[in-house]
Amino acid sequence: MSASLWSSPWTWGSAAALALAAGVGTTLGVLSGRKRRFGSEDYGGVDEREDRDYGSDARGRDLIPALCAQAGVPEDIATFLNFVARGESGWVPNVGRGDPDLAPGGVKINLDLSEARAARIAYGRRASTFEGCGHPPDDYSFGSGGLFAALPTYWLFHVRNTPLRCASPFEVFDPAFAITGAYSFARGISQHPAFEGNVRSLRAGWGSLRRMVDRSYDGKLAKWRRHAGDMGLSADYIDGSAPRFPKRDLLDLYHRLGGELALPGSEAVA
Repeated sequence: MSASLWSSPWTWGSAAALALAAGVGTTLGVLSGRKRRFGSEDYGGVDEREDRDYGSDARGRDLIPALCAQAGVPEDIATFLNFVARGESGWVPNVGRGDPDLAPGGVKINLDLSEARAARIAYGRRASTFEGCGHPPDDYSFGSGGLFAALPTYWLFHVRNTPLRCASPFEVFDPAFAITGAYSFARGISQHPAFEGNVRSLRAGWGSLRRMVDRSYDGKLAKWRRHAGDMGLSADYIDGSAPRFPKRDLLDLYHRLGGELALPGSEAVA
């Protein structure tokens, strides 16, 4: 990774240092509104994630637990978020689905125009929230990506009451930002009246709120049990109680995770 990228305020700084010290081996820069290239290798396609053998030293597998421990996030929450990331990205921070022509350099976007369309629709519904932020609509519309395969508008909407509202849509590829959005997203799902209180219900709502409401997720259970096994958890992990997600100051959480945007005394995010 270039020195200029590391010295930029649009890096994940201390989060990266922790990850590398832990032997995670992920080298990932963060974009501003400009399409600066990520300093990382091509990790392969998202469509391979179900068949790959990630092994105990898989890239990023230890990243979420390490950053959550640094931020004081309880272990059961970190475990759940890591469980979700196993299925959404295979623990690889810089992959996604959508329109590769709209994505930044240095990330692997598998062609999926329906995902790009979903991102475009999501932005259209919330465009007024990001008025004046200075990012073109295409930046919000590339598709989904990052550890949790997030649509940019969703994660940015969750931090709309913080200075991160105007962060680049490409911040979904930054682990600190991705985990912050995931925490708030999971908390929102857990407050839905259809939530049953267990891991499988929360996981179902993550992929589709309708699936959680009508409990039409039986076809996913075998896969989720396999993902739990990939983490060394028992197959009945998904049947147990889901963690509680208390309200947190999301900007503080982001900074504790190693995020470097909107630090006191820094320039405004735009």
